[in-house]
Amino acid sequence: MTINQQNVLEILFSSLSLGVGSFAMHLFFDKIKQQPFYLPLLLLLLGLTIISASGIVFFAFNNAVITYIAILPPCFLMLAPSLWLYTNGLVASEPWQLTVAALKHYLPAIASLILTFTLLLTPSALLNKMFFSNETITATAHSTFISIAIMVTIAVWFIQTIAYLVKLSNLTRRYHQQLKDVFCDLTNKKYKWLIYLTITMLINWIWAALAVVFDSSDNLMFSAHWGQALCLITIWGLSYYGLKQQPGFNSLYQQKQTLITSESSENDTTRYQRSALTQEKAQQIADKVQCAIEHDQIYLDSSLTLFKLAKHLNEPSQYVSQTLSQIMQTSFFECINNARVEAAKVKLLSGQGNVLDIAMSVGFNARSSFYKAFKAGTGQTPSQFQKSHHS
Repeated sequence: MTINQQNVLEILFSSLSLGVGSFAMHLFFDKIKQQPFYLPLLLLLLGLTIISASGIVFFAFNNAVITYIAILPPCFLMLAPSLWLYTNGLVASEPWQLTVAALKHYLPAIASLILTFTLLLTPSALLNKMFFSNETITATAHSTFISIAIMVTIAVWFIQTIAYLVKLSNLTRRYHQQLKDVFCDLTNKKYKWLIYLTITMLINWIWAALAVVFDSSDNLMFSAHWGQALCLITIWGLSYYGLKQQPGFNSLYQQKQTLITSESSENDTTRYQRSALTQEKAQQIADKVQCAIEHDQIYLDSSLTLFKLAKHLNEPSQYVSQTLSQIMQTSFFECINNARVEAAKVKLLSGQGNVLDIAMSVGFNARSSFYKAFKAGTGQTPSQFQKSHHS
């Protein structure tokens, strides 16, 4: 087989993907026992690494090509479910565990094993004619089944992937809101990682869809080496950043606090319909929240959470959250940070230190989060606010 420059790139990218993926899987495997949410990520990396091996298999292991093709269907069909379960592990309100119910997401991948075993049991001569020859093949029940099964698998993979990406987008949006319901500082929560992850998988899906439609011989953009490059970037990103991620509510796991589960699709109105909180009681809690902010200055606690506030008020955290949402028309995040911004405005106007000192003194943990909250509350940066009131 003649190897050109594009083939060299394909083999190079494939080799790098195998190396990075294998090393990362080894690291994740060691972590699974203590942190089970890494298991879906391990399966995601396994699928991507096997898929990326095509650059080596097709050029160095000709005798294994048919076997390799046979194991590709379950690899493709377990990508989106693994990404979905890994994301659920990151946003889970309690330590994530793989359940029997979660295995339903892998049903398409399991079903595709029928195609895998069919290909493995089919004579190589027939498969070589079907996949690598321009010869006309006499249609038989066997060859027809293989052709239909492959087309169905491709269609299921396309539909499945886009469906999970839509679900991931909605889940990420709900997760961001949940964080704001519980924490007043999202600096170390890194929820944007989920957005980048979804975008990366969407780019891979779009490229794959276009590569199926357009002939790579006519359009170099869809040559195999570009697919390998995308795969390498995805595997590296999942490996490097995946090792750095922890569940957003990890700090609350030891407190055994009850949160809304990440897979809940209920909005606030529906969720609170079953609540026993009366309007009168909610107003009492709202008054206590105002008192805690204005008189107790509870917002000065830089590690304040919804549960700390609820303990201070001696009220159930669910009732406090419901009161903030329905009576005070705000979230815990906005309520506390607005109070901090108001306190910061007073100090800025009286010149009580530099911007960073003032930010820390009113409860913020980082300059960036202070600037963001201040700009959202006033429409100005702290410096612009000072200048506009001193001119």
